[in-house]
Amino acid sequence: MKTIVKKTFLDIQKEEEWLNEQGKNGLMLVNYNNGEYEFENVTPVKYQYKIDLPNYTGGKKKAYLDFLEESGISVVSKYAGRVYLRKNMDEGPLELYSDKNEISKQLRKKYMHFFLIGVQQFVFGLVMLILTICNVQQRGVPFIFTVAVEIALIISGTIFFVMGIMKHRKYSIRDNESDIWE
Repeated sequence: MKTIVKKTFLDIQKEEEWLNEQGKNGLMLVNYNNGEYEFENVTPVKYQYKIDLPNYTGGKKKAYLDFLEESGISVVSKYAGRVYLRKNMDEGPLELYSDKNEISKQLRKKYMHFFLIGVQQFVFGLVMLILTICNVQQRGVPFIFTVAVEIALIISGTIFFVMGIMKHRKYSIRDNESDIWE
């Protein structure tokens, strides 16, 4: 029986944890597209999932995904630069990266969108606020509403930027820790 779940995640780690929870409950991810997860119930079998952000494009990306398929990892779906991977739990753990620096690099890459969204919203809101204050002579309800929207953009941009910094710090390996892994 197929089940469609509509869910949105900002945090890719939490999305991965949620997918693994579903896999332990016997749900196999069949497809993903724009916040819609399509599962199939295969109860005795349990699956584990990873979301990868490959550094490759074109032929190299295809070769990388073919290599994963050959090693027993199923490519479920590709969406917005992310690749949803699945492996049966009975076949062993789903480990993509063994090098701690590579793991840290992947995690930082997963949270780069917070920085980008934050900077874009902040700059756009600031430019619009400056233009509104300088060019609008009539002060009234439309002016106040426009200024409020622009201030909201600046605030949300700041929030996204701070979230990006927090995630970056959380998942980056410190110099003294990286020596331990080498």
